[in-house]
Amino acid sequence: LNTFTAIRMSEEPTPETKPVSEITPTIDMPASALDKAMEKQMDEQMVKQKKADELRAQEVFIQKPTGRHRCMNCDWEYDEDKGDVAVIGGQIAAGTEFLNLPSNWRCPTCRASKDSFEAISIEIPGFEVNQGYGFGGNSLSGDEKSGLVFGGLAVMAVLMIAGYGLS
Repeated sequence: LNTFTAIRMSEEPTPETKPVSEITPTIDMPASALDKAMEKQMDEQMVKQKKADELRAQEVFIQKPTGRHRCMNCDWEYDEDKGDVAVIGGQIAAGTEFLNLPSNWRCPTCRASKDSFEAISIEIPGFEVNQGYGFGGNSLSGDEKSGLVFGGLAVMAVLMIAGYGLS
């Protein structure tokens, strides 16, 4: 039977140091009952872990496209709403989707190919099953929600001031 010795981090091991079995209280249970209790506790932990994993799998961050693409070389952004007519030599009209750009189109600043661009998207956190509920508030980004809240507050302030003006 192996005995382990408990020592403090600050002291050196000495022959007088007591084994762990003498320091810690022992459980007076038969080995089979102790094994069953440990198995039951491990099963409960596994069930809890599975539930947590299922919830993590359901929480999906939806990627909402913005219609903008960033060059990974120089950080220039192509905006589908604007095209590239604002850039010298730009011939792509506003409203042209990035996928519909000609295959030989290049970044106007660093001349990188179309493959060097990445789509810019907004993450909307939350459970995927909840995204369709409500009046569309669950599918709004954080900035859009802030705009609605503070816009509503501004409208209420204007209405209150207008009410005072009537009296």
